[in-house]
Amino acid sequence: MSSEKKRIGACPLLQSVLNAIFFVGIQTIFAPCAPHEEGKWTTCHWAGEALLGIAAVMLVMSLLHLLPLRTGMKEGLVFAMIPVSFLIIVLPGRLIPLCMMETMRCHVIMQPAVTVIAVLNIVLSAVYLWQHRKEEHG
Repeated sequence: MSSEKKRIGACPLLQSVLNAIFFVGIQTIFAPCAPHEEGKWTTCHWAGEALLGIAAVMLVMSLLHLLPLRTGMKEGLVFAMIPVSFLIIVLPGRLIPLCMMETMRCHVIMQPAVTVIAVLNIVLSAVYLWQHRKEEHG
């Protein structure tokens, strides 16, 4: 192993686990409301579908960050995770409407869960960038 290769840090590993939880969770425990009895989807279904796509992208980015890539590429992945995380926050209920009743699953479980995951992704990205800049500049 060359001296330039570094071990995997805690932030990229935590982000990979967090985004795996996000990807699996949005399909299971954080899933939006079920379809109506007559088979029609609720409005929040489409927010859940969009979040599933975003969760897949976040998972791929966090897994790529675990590979032995150049520092600039790793920083680029981390920088890309920040605006995508903000998209996760604004998508359910703002960009794509949720159900009308505030007591529905999409309001009570899905929206808070994905907001927490997005905030944690932003924090982990910021910590990684701060640590990396600190190491780079002594």
